[in-house]
Amino acid sequence: MSASATLTDNEIHELDELLALVPEPHETLDAVILDGYLCGVLVQPVLITTEEWLGPIFGTEGLPEPGKGEWTEARHNRLMTLIQRRYDELLRGVLEDGWFDPLVPLVEDDDGKPLEGKDALEGLGYWVAGFEWALANFPQLEEAGLSGVPDLLDSLWRHLPEQDEVQQQMTKALDQEHPLKNLDAAIEALVFDVVDLAEIGIAERHKVQTVVRAEPKVGRNDPCTCGSGKKYKNCHGAN
Repeated sequence: MSASATLTDNEIHELDELLALVPEPHETLDAVILDGYLCGVLVQPVLITTEEWLGPIFGTEGLPEPGKGEWTEARHNRLMTLIQRRYDELLRGVLEDGWFDPLVPLVEDDDGKPLEGKDALEGLGYWVAGFEWALANFPQLEEAGLSGVPDLLDSLWRHLPEQDEVQQQMTKALDQEHPLKNLDAAIEALVFDVVDLAEIGIAERHKVQTVVRAEPKVGRNDPCTCGSGKKYKNCHGAN
């Protein structure tokens, strides 16, 4: 896929606007959460088809039906195109470059100034919530029991605003052992965690399974196994 498939800033803004226009009862992800969700899909140890991963983007109601009200077929098709292009862009970045630029919002204070230091990391929670939504719908990565996966996931879950007691303790330990001083450092760590998860998942997906033949192969000139007395090539092997 060519580099022209990379979404521009205007197209990312358009993507977010189209997601917001999807009519009720759909509870559609926004662009930031969608970004995390798509990464959660592509790191899976099994191939998740487009038809499978599109649905959860729109909540539990399935895909919106074009042609109803203001949700025109043109808007629907444009949204599907932008989503697919972003997925392809993320996959290409992970596989070819070992890097991608996640969509992370800048969190501002009451005066409209971007937060600094650790406070600026709050925006990562929305992105990671999307990643978590992918694993909630496709639990294969967590269920596969692959080495290294739990630690990498804990490194992502540290950004979630809502955590159980166990995760709170893990986050506290990570903040002490591997502190993230600013947003740039946190984004870098997040990207490397996702790339590592993708390498683990895709390697598992591509494992070649050896098929053991239950019976020895019948030669074309051997007697047919049906007992007819004919050569295999003149009997069941004729087809």
